Amino acid sequence: MSETGLVTIIMPNRNHARYLPRALDAMLAQTWIRLEIIVVDDASTDTSLAVVADYTKRDSRVRILALKEHHGINRAVNAALGSVNGEFVTVAGADDFVAPNFIERCVIEMNRHPEAGLSFSDPTEFREPEMRSIHFPLYLSEQPNFLDGAALVALFRRNYFHISANTGVYRTGAFLAAGGYRPELKWLSDWFATLVIALRYGACYLPEPLTTVTMRGDSYSARSLRDGKAQRPLLDEFLKLLASAEYADIAPNMRRAGLIPEYHLRALFWLLQSPEGRKFVTPHLVMRIVHRYFWSFLRPVAPVQWRRRLRQAQSERTRAA
Repeated sequence: MSETGLVTIIMPNRNHARYLPRALDAMLAQTWIRLEIIVVDDASTDTSLAVVADYTKRDSRVRILALKEHHGINRAVNAALGSVNGEFVTVAGADDFVAPNFIERCVIEMNRHPEAGLSFSDPTEFREPEMRSIHFPLYLSEQPNFLDGAALVALFRRNYFHISANTGVYRTGAFLAAGGYRPELKWLSDWFATLVIALRYGACYLPEPLTTVTMRGDSYSARSLRDGKAQRPLLDEFLKLLASAEYADIAPNMRRAGLIPEYHLRALFWLLQSPEGRKFVTPHLVMRIVHRYFWSFLRPVAPVQWRRRLRQAQSERTRAA
């Protein structure tokens, strides 16, 4: 039985002893004090266990779940789900940053909208090699806003945006019903769970930067995204899941919104090679893939301010439609 108002922070860790104090201090300094932190140590070989053990002595809200074998972030998150006591849950990166009011802002907004399955906010990236942060406003609304599944589908169709999982606080029941982080989806598991919850229950959007994800070239997702051969099996797994009874309520909205794991031209050919994939191939999706293909060449050379203004203009047209 979940405890009303309690927020569980699941923090997977693998050899991030140097980042853990910063991450734990930030969570313990949250203005929303009703929280518990479960650090899931994925068989670290550095001093991570000692670092966390010290925190458990100082604050009873910190717990550690030590895995004896390395299984990866998805299994680490799922291993903690059986120990979650909170009404809400969030998955925090050991190397990410959060604002002091991150939890409070999300919980208050979700309490205003008890039907919402999650809250999310504008993403910010900290680029470790350059030691700088870049904010990417989504411009979905000027004030905090609840978006039901239909509204989200309409927004995705008109103006694709990404709900960054690191900005999300989920209702625990909705997170469990979504299947947690599906191990078969590897680095797409957080993307898939977040979209399932958002389309199934609706989501609260807060137009402000509350969290910052650290972008490192050696991270799991960064290395995986560079591996083109690994993308095809994950697209097949994505299609298999949507064809199952568990996600039958989500599949039509995924197709209508044109939501697929990647938008390279190769994805279009892969989709055409299976019956389930062909259900996704619509004129709308083809145009999106072509558009994003050309944008992939322009994005690296376009100034951040120019890209931000373009995003704002697109969002304003979307809201006016």
